[in-house]
Amino acid sequence: MDTKGHRCSLPGTLRHGESDTHLPPILPGTSLTGRLLRHIRALLLVSPRHPETRNYYRSRTEIRAENARLVRELPPFIIHPFSSLRRCWEMMIYFVLTVHLVTLAFAFAFAPHLSREVLNRLQLFDTVLCALLGMEFALNLVTGYVHQGEVVLDPRRIVRYRLRCWNLANRMLLFVPYVLLLDELVRAFYQDSVLAYLCLVVYLYLLCVWRFRNVRWYFATVARSLFRLSVKQIRFLEPIMDTLYVLHWTACVLYVLPLLSMPLIGEGQFESHFLVDVLWAQDQARNDHLYPIQHRSRLPPVADYRAYFRQRHSASPSTELTQFVEARLTDVEHRVSVTYRYLRATMITLKVSLQGGHSLSLTDYFMHEWLYSLLLLGGWIWFTYVLLLLIRTLVTADASRTRYDEILNEADAFCRERRLRPAMREKMSRQIACRFRLRYFDEAPIRAHASDHLYRSFLTEVVCKAFLARAELFRELPTYLMVEIADLMQFELYQEQDRIVIAGEAAQAMYFLAMGTAAVYTAEDVEIGHLVDGANFGAVALFRTDILHPVTVVSLEVCEVYRLVWGNFQQLFKPHGFLLAPMVKQAEKRILERVLLEEEHPEERYFDPFFY
Repeated sequence: MDTKGHRCSLPGTLRHGESDTHLPPILPGTSLTGRLLRHIRALLLVSPRHPETRNYYRSRTEIRAENARLVRELPPFIIHPFSSLRRCWEMMIYFVLTVHLVTLAFAFAFAPHLSREVLNRLQLFDTVLCALLGMEFALNLVTGYVHQGEVVLDPRRIVRYRLRCWNLANRMLLFVPYVLLLDELVRAFYQDSVLAYLCLVVYLYLLCVWRFRNVRWYFATVARSLFRLSVKQIRFLEPIMDTLYVLHWTACVLYVLPLLSMPLIGEGQFESHFLVDVLWAQDQARNDHLYPIQHRSRLPPVADYRAYFRQRHSASPSTELTQFVEARLTDVEHRVSVTYRYLRATMITLKVSLQGGHSLSLTDYFMHEWLYSLLLLGGWIWFTYVLLLLIRTLVTADASRTRYDEILNEADAFCRERRLRPAMREKMSRQIACRFRLRYFDEAPIRAHASDHLYRSFLTEVVCKAFLARAELFRELPTYLMVEIADLMQFELYQEQDRIVIAGEAAQAMYFLAMGTAAVYTAEDVEIGHLVDGANFGAVALFRTDILHPVTVVSLEVCEVYRLVWGNFQQLFKPHGFLLAPMVKQAEKRILERVLLEEEHPEERYFDPFFY
């Protein structure tokens, strides 16, 4: 048997549930359109490769059952939130949304410095991104969602949920192409009409600065699907990426606000007009056709802007307003690029937010004093939030997750100390992840504090109904005895390619496959079939102690298995001889029938799970 991976050798007719989609197979002669439609339909169903699938569907059998329900009961256009289409689409939308939000801040902050050609290209680029975000909004109307642990796929509930007032406004404002207004706003800037520009910048900042939550949601899919990052690694990366995003928006807004607010300051009319005309001459090459002005005269062509400015201000004392204008003149003299302006604004914003200094601004005026005071306060609040978030990641109030992380760290330290191979270390981490599913729990204290009735209800719901009642051997037993059997079972978790039973070894227990898929091999390593959710095998071990396993059962995915040992079974049925006798009689009858059948057909011994 190949230990590196499972290669199914069964004929097509013997592969139980080969397709995860439950769609009709592609028959010879099927048209290209039919093949394409089937492929598209398969992309809309649950995919085992989606990172969230295993949190809601624990085995391939559950995935098949869900897909069968989708194909049978729901319209063909409904998209499952854990489908292959959504996985690939969400990864693309993450990059689209991130680039759109970053571009939006940059465009509105530095549009006055951009040439008309560059601005038009930027508008076209961002409009395409907005169109893709609009497609995401439309796809959400036919995509299921998760609500309180339930996957909702009903079309009416989906539409009602997506078109709720808050959801509708939040989503639609996300893909509005605001950049198309930049032509008029830049023209207004060079005509000293900046109020609309200023209001829109403040509006976009308040609207988009908290969009890091939307970006974070899509990032989780990208990180787990594309980069294979663990939940712990994602928790560390999220606050860092959120900080960079908020820093970008704040830096862009704080760069453009002083420029936009200068014309609104009554005492700085000359400085405002002078600076606007200098930028018009430098960045727009004195283009009167695109940026005409009628209410005042433009600055005449001047060889030395700084000398001209100082000459006009020779009789006035130097203020921080004049210092701000001279700083912008320094940028003009050195032909500073837009990239340099952005990086400098980012550095100043970071320094002020960390309370490490102040920047050159119009600080003599009330509005700008408040602006940088709010920046100091906002920086303190934000970095306090990030600090608390990182502390929560390390020592979280959620004790179960904290304990889970501690167990992962202990397992990692154990593997390093024992110098185990990376493959073994990864398998141990998967074992812990599959066992606890990101939250540690100890059944002993839970069982000790639960009432007897509550615990028996749990066993009836989780064990008896799930797979114990399917066993033909126990079908006629009363419920109270089924609960006692469930209480005696021992839980075990098997990873991919683990051997559950081995051919030739003594059979000592009956096995119940609660979740997962396992392959059955003969002693000669010939694959003969698969076992899926709810299957049981090896029941003969409860009645005979001299039986050997005729086959090897190997897990093909993570399998949750319950074992019922011979000794516990016999001890339980000692007071219930009247119930045990019919089961013994039935078992002996099957053993005799098997002996007689093997004389004529020896291969039949491999196809009855009762004897596994």
